[in-house]
Amino acid sequence: MPNILLTRPHAQARHFADALIAQGVQPDQITIDPIMKIAPVETACDISACTGLIITSANALSYLPVALRGSRLPCYCVGDSTSQAARALGLNAYHLADTARDLCEALPTVCQEGPLLHLRGTHTTLNMAEHFRSTPLPVENVVVYEQIALPLQTETHESLRRSSPVILPIFSARSAKLLGKLALDWRPHWAVALSPAIAALCQEAGFGQITTAAQPNRQAMVAVITPLMDVKSG
Repeated sequence: MPNILLTRPHAQARHFADALIAQGVQPDQITIDPIMKIAPVETACDISACTGLIITSANALSYLPVALRGSRLPCYCVGDSTSQAARALGLNAYHLADTARDLCEALPTVCQEGPLLHLRGTHTTLNMAEHFRSTPLPVENVVVYEQIALPLQTETHESLRRSSPVILPIFSARSAKLLGKLALDWRPHWAVALSPAIAALCQEAGFGQITTAAQPNRQAMVAVITPLMDVKSG
């Protein structure tokens, strides 16, 4: 049975597993079984009048339209790692906030002219275009990827049906909702949530223990999980 179950898309799960291993978690204590995958969406993106971009997930950068690469357009980002990835693609990136909602609050103080394009997935917790519709700052949604649900492996289902606790780091509302739809009893298991909003979804799903990271980033998630592993192994 795995001690930690990572259900992020595979590349992101592998990256997070490496961060856990670097802090002393044993590789055989980690199972990767994605509950969704990220895939591109073909889109016609008119950037001729665009004054800047909004990026709330690094997934959007994986499918950045070719015309935007190296454009040096202002790019307002959620999270430092996303900002760094945007700079690497030739965008003039700003780490404006650590959550999408905080970015909405900060954006009008640094940008007064649009339209801005929010490059996003099909599933999102905050509709930027709708949020700014009644404000002087025009924002348009551009869907560049989709989050496709995947079934968990039979072995994973069997492990989760046992009474021994499993730690599940949960990084997105989409993951929390997909897990909550499964015919599983989550009471024996421990969710580590990236944010209070995700923690609330984990509570709805019925997790027996829920801990929220101090900050919505990978380092804070690792900081929560490594002591839990010490408790479990003691």
